[in-house]
Amino acid sequence: MAHGRLFVDFAYDSTAGNATIICHGKPADGEGVTAFFTQSSTGGTARIELFGKGTLSLTNRDVQEVTVGSIEGNGFVTLEDNQLVVGSNNLSTTFSGMIDDEGLGGSLRKIGSGTLILTNANTYTGGTVVNRGRLAINNTTGSGTGTGAVQVVGGALGGKGFIAGPVTIGTGRGGRSVLAPGTGGLGLLRIQNTVTFGINGTYHWNLNAEPSTADEVVGTGIAISAGALFSASAHSSAAIPLGTVFTVIDNRAVAPISGTFSNLADGATIIVGSNTLQANYEGGDGNDLTLTVVP
Repeated sequence: MAHGRLFVDFAYDSTAGNATIICHGKPADGEGVTAFFTQSSTGGTARIELFGKGTLSLTNRDVQEVTVGSIEGNGFVTLEDNQLVVGSNNLSTTFSGMIDDEGLGGSLRKIGSGTLILTNANTYTGGTVVNRGRLAINNTTGSGTGTGAVQVVGGALGGKGFIAGPVTIGTGRGGRSVLAPGTGGLGLLRIQNTVTFGINGTYHWNLNAEPSTADEVVGTGIAISAGALFSASAHSSAAIPLGTVFTVIDNRAVAPISGTFSNLADGATIIVGSNTLQANYEGGDGNDLTLTVVP
């Protein structure tokens, strides 16, 4: 652990192994400790903790991909034109700092069985891929995943924040890919772009009967491919008043939702907890997916 204007440089084909790397730096110092990964070095399964002005920097790379065990804290990550692969130590962590790429096309890829929670507005531009585990987006301003596209290829995407780029759940590769709003509870996830459920995509929706609240996804243009699935679970078995309507997908586009989930046709019913709900793909203002409690 170091404080002040210092740096550690992993160069050539070196590796951080399973180290814990802690970079601190008070804002008043002007700059903090920076961990550089240059050339073909790798982070192995290292736990990267960044605080204040502490920075993880991927620069002067021969191989444009760096794997680290995890990132956490409130510091900075600079990608440049490289991809940061996070999750090889399978830990669940929260990063409330900023991920930036100076407009050079840097990207983020989530692997491992843990959960990575991002709570800040990030500005990287090269996109996000979730291959395994869970990525939860909990920012309150900007976009938690920068400006690029988000692809879920075998993992899960959730949270209660904002995503600027188009989102694809399941690309036909990898295992079942999941969109599940919320983080350890119900959530409203706002996607300010198109949402596509691929043939191996699943929307997992949670319902709380007491009080009558549920998950919701907002998107601007929704496409559901044949083979995409809908799953639901209840946090309690209490009865919900008949006629209660839940907006499952709030489609902000003018066009209606394209397609239906393979196991939830328009007008079909589904039992969640002790309640029966009926699907309507023309609900809300005429182009939303709603579920209404029926006898």
